[in-house]
Amino acid sequence: MKRFIMGTSLTAAMLLAGCTEESASTKKAETTSATEVEKKEEKENGAKDAPVKKEETPKVEKSEFGTKVNHFTNKKLNISTNLGPIIFKINKVQTSDFKPSKEYLDMFDSKEKLTLIVFEVEAENTSDATINFHPNQAKLTTNTAEQIDASMVLSADVGGEYIGKVKKKGTVIFIASAAPNKITDVKFIVDGPNDETFETLAERYTVEIPTK
Repeated sequence: MKRFIMGTSLTAAMLLAGCTEESASTKKAETTSATEVEKKEEKENGAKDAPVKKEETPKVEKSEFGTKVNHFTNKKLNISTNLGPIIFKINKVQTSDFKPSKEYLDMFDSKEKLTLIVFEVEAENTSDATINFHPNQAKLTTNTAEQIDASMVLSADVGGEYIGKVKKKGTVIFIASAAPNKITDVKFIVDGPNDETFETLAERYTVEIPTK
């Protein structure tokens, strides 16, 4: 099954060996030359012009599913909690405007425009037992008075059985009605895990997350 991927693609860091090795005389000459040019320009123009601050344009992502315009992204949430034997983390959140392509309108209840709220989550079973945990069945409440169930169709397969010491990582996706600029904070709510006899091992977990 095809799934959405949160955020922009990661690019590899480039290590440029040897470019930092310059002689002291070369550096000094370049520094002197640059200083002389700056002084000459200041004398001719009176003063340096203040740098113009450029406004960042929203990130637009297009795919076969539709067009997504990112509104808010936080890649450093660093939320972590222990739910019984499960270590649960919420690493990232992103809100965006989304216009589905005609071929996929049915997946979005025929809505031509909607808001996506995407979380990157991670769960780890620290025990040898089989544990049931379902972050892809979480709920979300918003400051715009919406209560939303996670889309199990769009979200990654990060729920179900954790058979022994395993980890699962992926996106949990919610579809909201309010515009992303109106959604300033949300509450992510997930039921605690249970064991093979369905005994609850931790209480329901709720965490408030700003989205502005």
